[in-house]
Amino acid sequence: MEILLQDIRFALRMLARSAGVTVPAVLALALGIGANAAIFSVVSAILLRPLPYREPERLVTVYDNFFKMDLVDIWTSVPEYQDLQQRSTTLEGFGAYADLSDANLTGLSRPERVQVGVVTASLFPLLGVSPERGRAFLPEEDDAGKSQVVVVSHRFWKTRLGGEHTAVGRTVVLDGTPCTVVGVMPASFDFPARADLWTPFGFTPAQKAETTRGRRYLRVLARMKPGVTLEQVRADVERVAEELRKNTHYNPTAGWAFTVRTLSEHTVGHVRLAMLVLLGAVGFVLLIACGNVANLLLARAAARQREMAVRAALGAGRTRLIAQLLTESLLLSLLGGGAGLLLATWGVDALLAAAPDTLPRAAEIQVDLGVVAATFGLAVVTGLLFGLVPALHASRPDMHQAMAEGARDTGAKAGRARAALVVTQVALALVLLLGAGLMLKSFRELSRISPGFEPQGALVGTVSLPQPKYADNLKAGAFWAELSQRAAALPGVKAAGAISILPLTGRGDRSFEIEGYTPPPGVPGPDEEIRIVTPDYFRALGQPLVAGRALSDSDGADAPATVVVNQAFAKRYFKDGSAMGRRIRPHGSVRTGVAWPWTTIVGVVSDAREWGLELEARPAMYYPARQVVPNRMTLVVRTEGEPASAAAGLRRELSALDPELPLFDVGTLEDVVDRSVGQRRFSTQLLALFAAVALCLSAVGIYGLVSYSVTQRTRELGIRMALGANAGQVVRLVLGQASRLALSGVAIGVVAGLLLTRLLSSLLYGVGAADPTTLFGVAALLAAVALLASAVPAWRATRVQPVVALRSE
Repeated sequence: MEILLQDIRFALRMLARSAGVTVPAVLALALGIGANAAIFSVVSAILLRPLPYREPERLVTVYDNFFKMDLVDIWTSVPEYQDLQQRSTTLEGFGAYADLSDANLTGLSRPERVQVGVVTASLFPLLGVSPERGRAFLPEEDDAGKSQVVVVSHRFWKTRLGGEHTAVGRTVVLDGTPCTVVGVMPASFDFPARADLWTPFGFTPAQKAETTRGRRYLRVLARMKPGVTLEQVRADVERVAEELRKNTHYNPTAGWAFTVRTLSEHTVGHVRLAMLVLLGAVGFVLLIACGNVANLLLARAAARQREMAVRAALGAGRTRLIAQLLTESLLLSLLGGGAGLLLATWGVDALLAAAPDTLPRAAEIQVDLGVVAATFGLAVVTGLLFGLVPALHASRPDMHQAMAEGARDTGAKAGRARAALVVTQVALALVLLLGAGLMLKSFRELSRISPGFEPQGALVGTVSLPQPKYADNLKAGAFWAELSQRAAALPGVKAAGAISILPLTGRGDRSFEIEGYTPPPGVPGPDEEIRIVTPDYFRALGQPLVAGRALSDSDGADAPATVVVNQAFAKRYFKDGSAMGRRIRPHGSVRTGVAWPWTTIVGVVSDAREWGLELEARPAMYYPARQVVPNRMTLVVRTEGEPASAAAGLRRELSALDPELPLFDVGTLEDVVDRSVGQRRFSTQLLALFAAVALCLSAVGIYGLVSYSVTQRTRELGIRMALGANAGQVVRLVLGQASRLALSGVAIGVVAGLLLTRLLSSLLYGVGAADPTTLFGVAALLAAVALLASAVPAWRATRVQPVVALRSE
């Protein structure tokens, strides 16, 4: 222990005396370790940390799929949920929930919109989570008439109910229905997504009936029995599906089946690859930083040859010298780790601020004790990594050369080690730059895609009508018409309309039949997107009419049923593309007790990207809001000036119509488009940032090596200039060394990059993983930066005075 303390004290003195090495080394390590700690905080929370439920590894989700109709991982109907409970032999404990919805909250200080999780009473016990106050739902509260109860989130309890102990038993009004607060969930509970409160489904006998198999709105969660594998569960639910396919309610041509995934895969599977790519990217940044530090230590080891020789002459063995040098390296890395941890704390906050709303488990991301331990563990490994080569080299001094007066380090091994480190840095930087270049080009290609409408200059905001206040369709239809007209009359507004599902924000399909059309044998019937719009919606959105007419005020409840379709619909279902005058009829009921009538196609509009910019436009049907009345619509208000200026007037007009209705999800249409690519933008920006850091660190490494080489070759350069070499020849000599290193690194990096960027294929759009333009551009950029980094040492070499250089020797 005494020897260790002695080594530490001596190492601290040496680091303090060598500020020119210590400061840049700590900065490089802080950057590399800090970036790794920040990204590891994200990856740990999202991918590595178990889900915060009881035995999460046994939780699975069950989906419906119609493989022959390209509909996968969709919702499940109530009868199918009941069938799984009754027929499965590998699953125990079932629960169900709906995708997060929202509701109008009244009865408190002011009307507002809240996020609601609709669940079965069995869901909370299945997850193994209990309320911290009050109780969870009772089994009988799953039935209609007994479901006027809510469990609130800890956040809702604190902010809306004042954190009062008397909150349990209090009444809140959701969409016009009084509900009693029966429980408060723990602060850590957040399922599904970021719910403010939860309500039970309240199933009616009609919802449980056999005839509702086509109404799918449940997400099914179950727990595997002990000792059962995921493969056994999948075989079991396939058996159940095979039994159900004999049911006459299933179209044999649709390819219907169940599929099973773990809850972890359901929660984070869509971001797993992007997170691992980012983790690999920061790992490369750390390796490049380690290369810089190792080069600095090799240079310092060369200057300490005399010291090492003296210590060896006094009896210090090689192991003792290595221990001393590694102690210095470890102290250096721990200083870098401490600085990196501070940088990571700031970095995580910046990451969360830039992260899209769709990033799962974002609330769990933090620099916790696990991240701190991992950071300092990484610092120790890093210290050994960059310190070992310099220590091995310095621990074997050439006694004669080191003791010679004015001797300089000309060791070939040290020079080769420094050159190899620089080549490795360049190669790693090229891989990162290639990945970032591909992601940037992919994002640029995606951004160039027209969404099928005009995003600029439009405000959007959503309104939901509560039941039973607006149960009457005539009243609800008149409300939407009046609100659209009031919005259109606001100052500076050019057009206003509303739609049930705004493009890029959701899906809503319905099967239908076409008059005179029978699907070929083995081909499922048509099933496409359905939307409900007010008359001036297309003009407000900027979605052009290409044939026929748009919907109008004359398409009322008593008028003949009409519909407008998009070009994709016309091309898919009518050979000549002429859909005008053709008739279609959606399956099911337009409202309780009323079947969908045959509707005539009166117009065709251009295609809008409903599911995402990267996905082709889907066939879509647009029905008039007076004939098919929704309870929720999103207003689109196109303005002459700044869209946000219309928000206050829109809220005022809504309040005048119904003071209990809030306007929510207010923003611009451009925001909607931006959010649709938010996950891609986040990953691309981070990868580009890490690539830029890697490029800078590589440039510093090349500069350091060439600069050191110029210093070591001062005598040689002096002799060359004394023998007649001019400045241009000296520059070519120095730049030639840098060029060879850079080109070697580029060549290795190209091969590695072509292999590794294949992992990015699923994250790219409109560009291949081996895109030649990006590859050559990145290689040229890196080579140019390498030459630029060598320019200053090359210029300095031309300033060497032969007489001075020779005299100093």
